[in-house]
Amino acid sequence: MIPGLKKRTFTLHDLVMYLAIAYVHIRLIVLLFCLSMLGGLAYYIYARPVYYARSLVRIDYLALPVDSDQTFHDSSLRLIVSQLSAQKIVEDTAARFGIKGTFKEIMLMHLRKVGIKRSSANTLNVEVWGYSPSLTRRWTEVMVAEFIKAREQQRLSYNESLIKAFKSEIAELGEKIESNFGQKFDFRTNKGMTEAMMELNRIKRLPAEIVRLKRRIEIMDRVRIKLEDPSLSTVARLSMISEMEKDVEKEMQISVGDIVNRATDQAADQSAYKEDKSGAQSIVVVPSLMGVDAEMPWQKLERQKTQVNNEIVAGSAIYMPGHRKMVALEKQLEEVEKNLELEFQVAKARFDVQFQDLLNKRADLEAKMPSYQDITKKYEKIQQDFQLQESGQLAWSHLYEAASKRISAVEFGGEKERSNLQYMGLEEAKDEPISPHMTRAFLLAAFLGICIGLGVAFLIEFLDHTVSNIEEVEAMFQIRGLGIIPQIEEVEAQHPILMDIQDGTEKNLLENFRVIRTNLLSTGSLSKPPQVMMITSSIPKEGKTVVSSNLAISFAQMGSKTLLIDTDLRRGRLHRLFGLRKSPGLSNLLLGKVTLEEVLRPTGKDNLTILTAGSHLESGTELLGSQIFTDVMNDLRGRYDRILLDTPPVLGLSETSIMQARVDGVLFVVWGGRTPIRSMKTAVEILQANGANLYGFILNRLDLSATTNYYQYYYYSNDYYHNYHALENA
Repeated sequence: MIPGLKKRTFTLHDLVMYLAIAYVHIRLIVLLFCLSMLGGLAYYIYARPVYYARSLVRIDYLALPVDSDQTFHDSSLRLIVSQLSAQKIVEDTAARFGIKGTFKEIMLMHLRKVGIKRSSANTLNVEVWGYSPSLTRRWTEVMVAEFIKAREQQRLSYNESLIKAFKSEIAELGEKIESNFGQKFDFRTNKGMTEAMMELNRIKRLPAEIVRLKRRIEIMDRVRIKLEDPSLSTVARLSMISEMEKDVEKEMQISVGDIVNRATDQAADQSAYKEDKSGAQSIVVVPSLMGVDAEMPWQKLERQKTQVNNEIVAGSAIYMPGHRKMVALEKQLEEVEKNLELEFQVAKARFDVQFQDLLNKRADLEAKMPSYQDITKKYEKIQQDFQLQESGQLAWSHLYEAASKRISAVEFGGEKERSNLQYMGLEEAKDEPISPHMTRAFLLAAFLGICIGLGVAFLIEFLDHTVSNIEEVEAMFQIRGLGIIPQIEEVEAQHPILMDIQDGTEKNLLENFRVIRTNLLSTGSLSKPPQVMMITSSIPKEGKTVVSSNLAISFAQMGSKTLLIDTDLRRGRLHRLFGLRKSPGLSNLLLGKVTLEEVLRPTGKDNLTILTAGSHLESGTELLGSQIFTDVMNDLRGRYDRILLDTPPVLGLSETSIMQARVDGVLFVVWGGRTPIRSMKTAVEILQANGANLYGFILNRLDLSATTNYYQYYYYSNDYYHNYHALENA
């Protein structure tokens, strides 16, 4: 498997590949499956039996006058469920069965699991899995009893601590209330709030009195104007004054039984705004003072006038005008009219005095308005400061009242349960253990065995970071795959096979190199024509010498005059494949010790010549980069159609990079299933960085016995060519 590739669509080909991978590791998969089945069998034999019981618990919620849940907050269903399975309840329940230990020890040795879930609005299903049938059956009943007992104890303890805390808080609130009262008293005293309030109360009616006086003045002023009308009779004028005085009395709202001051109006008005030092006495208003059924003097005179006029009218019918009775009546009429006029003058004088008095009084009150405003502002400022102080204080009295109510509720409702738990009995209990279950254990072990076996097999493939697939390498490095060379079973490193068209063996190997040769020649239309080619690899022992030799033979077999050069001046081994001497060779030629004709050796194969490495040299890099080597290569280009250079590997050596400028392109050899992807990537990057023209790569020594490779590259195998030739001969 090669990481980093793009995700592809799953196809039938992928399915077959996965089956092939599984087939390759079938022995490992079977081994892991058997181990899993043995583990399942061991679990079934040695696992402790587990028993099961399911019980029903009912919760009744009572509507009490004092709700204790507001104090203890322990009646919610969620809280009850969590507390039922709490560690302390489990330990207390186990103690009732004579089991002592911590929660972990109890769950490890005696219980496997306790599950509580809601079945309806007020019922709970309690499921118990235990290692003892009797304990499993009775666990829920004992647990509910222990829960009720624990909650009673918890409430009692909480009730005592809560009452103690509330009483302490109430005492503190009492102190706060007293302190707050003292602060208010000190504020009123220090800030003069009481004096300011008394002053304000003394003059608070000043604006209203001014308004009242203005209204009275307006009324009297209108009456005063009408009194100047000469067309009005004396009686009419007196009536107007009388009505005005009645209106004033109504406005003053004095009623029978009221207590008023006997002083003058001015003194009485002033006593409303300052202390009365005149010593005036107060009297009670009686009906005679209110004029109830009382008759004014002018009204009596008017009635007398009317009576006299009536007598005159009656006497004129009997007596002559000069008669003494008529004269007496006329004198009596004159006397009455004179008295009426006198009454009017007195009433008018009193009216004028009152009008002037009201004007003076209004002036005095308006003069006191600045003082009234100052006192009002002073009191409002003190009141504002007092309110600010009050807003900064808590409502201690309300807190005291709330705390008192709370402690009363706690004392009354502390022992009253709002939620009552009741054990309703077993609903289901199994006499036989529910675990381990044979069928379930077998199926689980089988499933795990298959999963582990396949998982390990595919993990091994995933961790295989070697090159084994042409398509994946092409996608990763954008390099063309020219073909593959299958691994030959009998081939050893010291006895590699060379192709021979006359030999009947290894026909598939011959065809493999023909495919590579054809693909290589087809690249000429896209890049430089492959006349001088360099065959290299990323690391040693990848088979580039065998590949270059057989590829040269393939070119020679097609009639191209071919030269094969061993450029590995340190450890060249090309001469061994053809049974030739190593020296003299390329190193001797570059040193100028021999001529080109002396080092070019025939191989016994048509159209194929070989140039061996020559004497061992450690400084071969300098010779391969010299002008002499360039001249030699230019000379050879004119003599041969194809020139193949067998070079050292790329990584760790510099010869390959130096010779890139002297060749038309590079063929990269990869050992299938052995060459690490990282090594190939580094080598390709080095070649590309030096401007190499990569014709492609050859996947060498690919193991077709592996199922995955055999399925994908079946047409490269011996079986394929055997069947092909069998069809040809048929």
